[in-house]
Amino acid sequence: MLTPQTLAIFRDVPREDFVPVAYRTLAFADCEIPIGYGESMMSPQIEAQCLDALDVRSTDQILEIGTGSGFLTACLARLGCGVITLDLHADFVDQARLRHQHLTGLAPIDYHVEDGHRLPDSLREERFDVIVLTGSLYVPEPSFHQALAPGGRLWVVTGMGPIQEAHRIVRVGQSAYDDRVLFETRLKPLTHAPRPSGFRFA
Repeated sequence: MLTPQTLAIFRDVPREDFVPVAYRTLAFADCEIPIGYGESMMSPQIEAQCLDALDVRSTDQILEIGTGSGFLTACLARLGCGVITLDLHADFVDQARLRHQHLTGLAPIDYHVEDGHRLPDSLREERFDVIVLTGSLYVPEPSFHQALAPGGRLWVVTGMGPIQEAHRIVRVGQSAYDDRVLFETRLKPLTHAPRPSGFRFA
């Protein structure tokens, strides 16, 4: 069961406006819709479960790794206090910015064209209440844990596949984290996500 907050966001933010025209009839289908450069939108079910797990509050400062279509960015900006979003592809960032201009009620969004497989140096001193990775990691990346504010929540999918795990990680102390596995899934890895040492394709 999704929370009322998540259901309201999916009613208020028009997902179909973030989907390529050729796939618009599939905007709410349980599938990953391609958006270019070999990338895809997360399925709406995974997006909803992500938002549910993070329980975004109106005072939250948010970091999103992987702008993609900009749909999840808009949901986060509707719920939180401000969003920094990163994507490797300038086209994605530009298109998301244009789509967001047509929406009302969004918190400020700061767009960056930058690789996000680990926390960029420019953000090392920042602390976030919510961090979302829209692509998976093969192995956990400590820099994202360290960027959480006290009580901050990180949503990330990790693993080598074919089955991966979605995690919600909460910072509960200076060097203490509560890591909860939410469900099994499959999510395309972030570009340049490092592989475990010694990993080889069969």
